Formats: sequence, C-alpha cells, structure tokens
Amino acid sequence: MIRKLVISYRSNQYLVKNMLIRDIKQRYVGSMFGLFWFFFQPIMTVLIYTFVFSFVLKAKLGPEFGGMNFSIWLISGLVPWMFFNEVLVRGTNSLLDNSSLIKKTIVDTRWIILSNTLSSLFSFLVFLVIVFILLGVFGIALSLKVILLPCYILMMGIFAFGLALSLSALNVYLRDIAQFVSIFLNIWFYLTPIVYPISIIPEKYRFFLEINPVYHFISGFRFALLSTNEPMNISSFLYVAFFSILTLVMGLKIFNRLKDGFADVL
Repeated sequence: MIRKLVISYRSNQYLVKNMLIRDIKQRYVGSMFGLFWFFFQPIMTVLIYTFVFSFVLKAKLGPEFGGMNFSIWLISGLVPWMFFNEVLVRGTNSLLDNSSLIKKTIVDTRWIILSNTLSSLFSFLVFLVIVFILLGVFGIALSLKVILLPCYILMMGIFAFGLALSLSALNVYLRDIAQFVSIFLNIWFYLTPIVYPISIIPEKYRFFLEINPVYHFISGFRFALLSTNEPMNISSFLYVAFFSILTLVMGLKIFNRLKDGFADVL
C-alpha cells in the first residue's frame, strides 16, 4: 500500500507542487499584512506560553536537566507540537475546503491532504530556523545528535499525515469530527509533557503519558536539539517509527474505503 502511494506520488509531483504553492498563497491572499501573519501568529503563541510559564508561573527544570533554561526547553517542544496541531486541524477540514475542486475535477484527493501537510511543514521549518537562532542566543551548542532531527521530522510528518487522512475522510460524512478534533487536541496538548517535564508526574502515573506517541516525538526533538548527557532512547525511537507506519497504513485504508463517496456527499 505504501509502495503504491510512493509510485502514485512520483507521477503526481507536479500536481502536489502546484497545490502546495496554491495553498500557501491562499492562506494570505487579500490580507493587508500578507506573509506577516505567517510569522506573527506562531511567534505570539510561543511568546505567550513562554511568558506564562517562565515569568508568571516561574516554572523551572529539575537538576536532572543540568540547569538548562526553561524557556528554550519549552520552545523546543512547542514548535513541533504546533506543526502537528496544524496538520491535524487543517487536514481534517481540507476536503470540505476543496469541495468544489473534488466535485468538478478528477483528482486524487489524497494529494490535497499531502499538500496541506507540506504547507504546515514549510511553516515548521521556518520556525525551526528561529529555534536554532535562539539556541545560539542562549549559548546552547548543537551536538552530533542533531543528525537525528530529520528522522523525527519525517516520522512526525508521516504520523500526522496518516491521522489527517483518516480524520479528513470521516469529516466528509460526519461534520462533528472537526469540532471533536479541535477539543481533543487541547486535551492532548496537556496530556503531553510539553509545558512541564514528565519528572513532576508521580512514577505510577507516567505510563499513561509514555504510551502517547507525541510525547516520544517531543522528547526526540529535544534530545536532538538540546545538548544534554542523556543517552538515546532506542525503544522510544522504534516506538514512534512503528506508530508512524501504522498510522499511515490505517489512514490509507480508511481513506481509500471512503473516498468513492466524497463527490456525492460534498
């Protein structure tokens, strides 16, 4: 199934490229400040969380983090979460947003989801550059662990794309899915140790957080970006790799099962 997807993508690269460019342009067309909002909204989100947790709540990391600045630790977890959140929110609504295209033309609807995912990835990469700049400002040097970063980005992208495939297909038939996703993502955010270290959770409850794949993605990003003496968690890496492939396969199955009725329902 994945092999067929890759072959299909190779024959539709031009379509995906044009849909990606169209998606990025449409997000800001007619806006007075244009691409300014592309940077402003995520930056404000990061600044608000940093202000609340670093300066208002005065959150600090434990000694196991070697005195690392809480703000940079927080930002290194927020940026990948925003990527994941955006892929799911926009992906869930992508078929409805492109209903006229689906009804009027013959198009492989999977590439609509992929173009949204790549658009979100573009945003994420821009902010990743900002994270690298902040690491330099805080005096945190990159280590060889950073070579793992593309692996985590790829796996998180696959994981999010697989979920978006399922949710977008279900949302065509049951429009409440989009509302559910919005609410559940808020819950998921706080069930993932992003704004707090997992060490503050009692040992007997940590299992319920550790079965969350996004926790391992966020931990992987922090491991690759931040200079710590923490050894690589091989089981965590394999866990997210497994979930990425599983979610993609399940997403393709659900999407392929439901796609024939999209044009009629839309």
